[in-house]
Amino acid sequence: MFKKTVLVVALMAVLLGSLLAQPMRYQAKRELGDERGIHSQYKNYPGRMGMEMGMHNRNGGKRMHKMLPGRMVLAMADQIDLSQAQIDKIKDIQTDFGKMNNSKTAEIENLLIDKRAAMRAQNFKEARKVTTDIYELRQDLAVAKITAMEDIYKELSTEQIEKLKNECLMD
Repeated sequence: MFKKTVLVVALMAVLLGSLLAQPMRYQAKRELGDERGIHSQYKNYPGRMGMEMGMHNRNGGKRMHKMLPGRMVLAMADQIDLSQAQIDKIKDIQTDFGKMNNSKTAEIENLLIDKRAAMRAQNFKEARKVTTDIYELRQDLAVAKITAMEDIYKELSTEQIEKLKNECLMD
C-alpha cells in the first residue's frame, strides 16, 4: 500500500512539474523577443530554398494564388457600374490566370525539388540550370499577371476606369 501511495505522489509531482514548466518556457521565449512560436526558430535559416521569394507562408501554403488580377475591380463592381457581361468576362480572365498560375507554380515546386537534389549531389551545373528555369517561370507568372490586368482593363470603359481610380484614391 505504501509503495502505491509513493508511486502516485511521484507521478503527480512529475505531471505538476511538467505543467508548471510549460508556461515558463513560453514566457522565456517572449522575453527573448520570440512571439511567433516554434516556427520562428527557422526564420533566418539560410537553407530554406524557395521561401526567400515569398512563395510560401508560414504553413507551407502558397500566397501567390490569393491575389488574382482584377480582384479589386470585382469588389467595386457596384461603384463602377460593371455590367453582368463585364463581370463574367473578368471572372473568365481570372479563371484562366488561376489555372495557368496553378500549373506554373507546380512546375516551380518540382524544379525546387530538383534543385535540392542537385545541390545535395553537389551537381552545381545542374543546380544553376534549374535555378534559371525557376526564375524564367516566375518571370512568366509576373508577365501573365500583368497581361491579365491589361485584359481586364480592356473590358472597362474609360468612365469606369476613371471611377475606379477615384474610388481607389479615396480609401
